[in-house]
Amino acid sequence: MLPRSDRPCHQPMTPTASRVRDVIIVGSGPAGYTAAIYTARAGLDTLVIEGHEPGGALIAAGPIDNYPGVGPFVSGPALAEAMRRQAQRFGAELCSGHVERFDVRDKPKTVGTSDDQHHGRALILAMGSAPRSLNVPGERGLHGVSTSAKRDGARFTGRDVAVIGGGDGAVEEALYLAPLARHVTLIHQRPRLRASAIAVARLQDHPNVTIRTSTEVLALHGNRRVSGVRVRSRRHAGDSTIAVAAVFVAVGQIPRSDLLIGHVDLDAGGHILTKGGTTRTSAEGVFAAGDLIDRRYRQAVTAAASGCAAALDAERWLSRPHSPLLDSIAREGKIPQDPVATHHRGRCLVHRIG
Repeated sequence: MLPRSDRPCHQPMTPTASRVRDVIIVGSGPAGYTAAIYTARAGLDTLVIEGHEPGGALIAAGPIDNYPGVGPFVSGPALAEAMRRQAQRFGAELCSGHVERFDVRDKPKTVGTSDDQHHGRALILAMGSAPRSLNVPGERGLHGVSTSAKRDGARFTGRDVAVIGGGDGAVEEALYLAPLARHVTLIHQRPRLRASAIAVARLQDHPNVTIRTSTEVLALHGNRRVSGVRVRSRRHAGDSTIAVAAVFVAVGQIPRSDLLIGHVDLDAGGHILTKGGTTRTSAEGVFAAGDLIDRRYRQAVTAAASGCAAALDAERWLSRPHSPLLDSIAREGKIPQDPVATHHRGRCLVHRIG
């Protein structure tokens, strides 16, 4: 787990309650931190509201060996912490707290937490995604149901466990559990796993792992604690129960966009709709990145790339003639004679005319 932010969101560093940031970034992880690196490096007053668990999905990730420039591997939390420190080094301000409300119609935009509200000229949404549930009887309320082997797997050392899912996330969970558990059963409803071939090959090298495809999960059994998984094979008639002490659910993610309903346009799956191959949303001055817009890849490197894109889009939007940033500078009487470079708080913000 990453260290908490230097300060909670309800303790502003400046005595001015009405302080308006250039950019507010909601969410951490590769998308949020990369956006913060870019906006802070560009000299924009940047606030990152990290949420209650800084680092996003990387915190639950095991060893990562395919992130460019990092080798032979790095843990998810270590990679998140490196990004976080880099954002701070460029001057981004980080605070902990969970966003409860948005107001994106007015200028500036308002982001509300349980204790305070923050104002920004531009807003970058990078709240990521949440684990998708199985929606089967017994999933809620039983001890031993988890969505993170890294967080909870050690508690079931030497026990039989099951992992539900067939993508890279599920295989990664099973790989993490294989050295700990007595036996791991990976259950997937489709005929073939969707995970990469190299990840599946690694999993098949473990003698204590069984892969059951074309198998549907019907229910989780137990009396306060998980005792088994009721399944139905699509290859053989009849149902059966696999005795396990824990079930790790890895059947995909859903975007954390509930609070955005009515503020920006969403598709049927809850992903934010963006315009013209950019990160611009339907709300002026609001940009989105990471799993909120990614329906296909959902990798750390693609999340970082979209965070970069959102930061660049926000910079360009802020540097347009009559943008909120330039209008505020004009009101302060600080517009220089040179129309190409506008100095803001001792730093240079470049904008293009036309």
